[in-house]
Amino acid sequence: MNDTVPRRADKAAHGKWRMPFKGRSLFEIGKDLRPRIDRVIMRGSLLPDRAILDTAWMPWIAMLERNWEQIRDEAVRLRTRDIPALGDLSPDHGRIAADRRWKSFFLAGYGYRRVENCARAPVTAALIARIPGLVTAVFSVLEAGGRIPRHYGMTKGMLTYHLALRVPRQRAQCRIQIEGADALHTICWADGRSLLFDDTYNHQVWNDTDEDRYILLLQVRRPCRGVARLLLGVFLFGVKHSRFVQDIKRRLDALGAEPALRPAR
Repeated sequence: MNDTVPRRADKAAHGKWRMPFKGRSLFEIGKDLRPRIDRVIMRGSLLPDRAILDTAWMPWIAMLERNWEQIRDEAVRLRTRDIPALGDLSPDHGRIAADRRWKSFFLAGYGYRRVENCARAPVTAALIARIPGLVTAVFSVLEAGGRIPRHYGMTKGMLTYHLALRVPRQRAQCRIQIEGADALHTICWADGRSLLFDDTYNHQVWNDTDEDRYILLLQVRRPCRGVARLLLGVFLFGVKHSRFVQDIKRRLDALGAEPALRPAR
């Protein structure tokens, strides 16, 4: 693509500059900028370029693991019908969220805190507020029989974290597969255990059991230095104001006003 195209697209008809990512989809953002941004980020990354990362590199993970049972209790207390399908919240997730059995209860995302949801999970909300570089936080539920097809994430500037909260008894049938550069990693969650990975590596998920799987899913900034850290901050600021995030926010705002989302008694 000609490098002048994004610059022209970021000007209004009268020639004034506007927010680079405003009104753009996740696909458009990633397609245009991801390769260049990722190269800069990895030059300044404080962590290696691996599909699976050592949880010891993130000190806050131990804090979550110590409190996993309280987090679990808040997650499973939610009524499944109160947790929207990701595909109903985010048109940009399209193909990968076509299975409405993949549900997401948002606590925070791109600087927006879901006050009504945090009130229903106060312990979890207090814990994630202590995590440096937090980008998004959700209770992710994959209902019985649900599948998430092969896909990859938006940028190497974010890492994905899973804390397993309730795993089906048939653990071997509930798994994530991550395609590393050197190996194919197939991982079955275990209650109270953590997984930290780079989601720009292709991955897919299955829950081929008759029980629902609950995890706390976080995205956090990759630790970087210098120019990489600055660029990542600018990129995520732009994503915050993109159509991708604003569409989700509008749908969550609408859901939050519905009586069906009031706490169960």
